[in-house]
Amino acid sequence: MKDEPVKAGVTLSAPVEHAFRVFTEGIGDWWPRAKTFYRDDVAGIAIEPRAGGHWYEVDRRGRRIDWGEVRAFEPDRRLVLGWAVSADRGQEPPERASEVEVRFLALGPKLTRVEVEHRGFARHGAGAELLRVGMASPDGWPYILREYAEAASPTARAVLSA
Repeated sequence: MKDEPVKAGVTLSAPVEHAFRVFTEGIGDWWPRAKTFYRDDVAGIAIEPRAGGHWYEVDRRGRRIDWGEVRAFEPDRRLVLGWAVSADRGQEPPERASEVEVRFLALGPKLTRVEVEHRGFARHGAGAELLRVGMASPDGWPYILREYAEAASPTARAVLSA
């Protein structure tokens, strides 16, 4: 099922503006180093705040590796990112990138639902199913969202769901 999307979500005890800001501006503080190219040598991770920008990591020597293109950037509402990372952690050309949509839904003044849908795995070719299974596993999006939830609502236990 190469094109079956992976869905995951988390409910945070935080206003939607804070949830969006931590996900985008604060990504370098919470994104798991185990899910980067440079791992412990990562100096920073960033999302350029505009459609047509990129999201990427930089190592301590200043080398940059792009993870993909920012396809939509709608503050406090929605973020769509190209995922140009293969199952074996190689860099993919843009045309082989899958897509990650992150939606931010205000459930109340201090309660936000964040939903991730990772889709278009078939674009990755031969490694598509391996990547899809990995991102659906407990070590994929659920792990990434747990790290995010701890950063976005550190005083409250986040509720994770698929």
